[in-house]
Amino acid sequence: MGIIIGVIIAVVIILMIVLYNNMLKKKNRVKTAFSGLDTMLKKRYDLMPNLVAMVQKYVAHESDILTRITKLRARAQSAKNIDESVKINKELDDAIKQLNISVEGYPDLKSSQNYLQMQAALNDVEEQISAARRTYNANVETYNTYIGMVPLNIVALIFGFKPYEQFTATEVERENKIWINQ
Repeated sequence: MGIIIGVIIAVVIILMIVLYNNMLKKKNRVKTAFSGLDTMLKKRYDLMPNLVAMVQKYVAHESDILTRITKLRARAQSAKNIDESVKINKELDDAIKQLNISVEGYPDLKSSQNYLQMQAALNDVEEQISAARRTYNANVETYNTYIGMVPLNIVALIFGFKPYEQFTATEVERENKIWINQ
């Protein structure tokens, strides 16, 4: 009888170790994907001071958007965790889109060679950010699904594994969607 109980305890311990290791591996994939995304976001942060300075010359009365972008950039760079960074960067996406809409009213700025180069660089970084977000979201989905399944959710609770937030469309992006009636 003691051997059977010992075998059962050994199986449970081995199972817990395997499940923990799988959760940890998936969690680390999320962190690695976020690291790649964070690198792209830092590229965007580095472009922002130049973009703001350039736009300020032309767009004096749009200073509230420029101030908001500057503050959000600073907050994003000092985010303490992944979820906070996701939230701040959603706000930053909205602010950049508002700035781009504001710039539409300034033909001199839009035709400036420096602005066009800056806009091309920003567009390139935004495409890289989009790809990195897809990778991050795929890893978050895998991880969140894994730790949410029964009985894995119990093991996740025991070891303190918590779900991560995905990057989703911002309010501005949702408002700007074009719906085609079929």
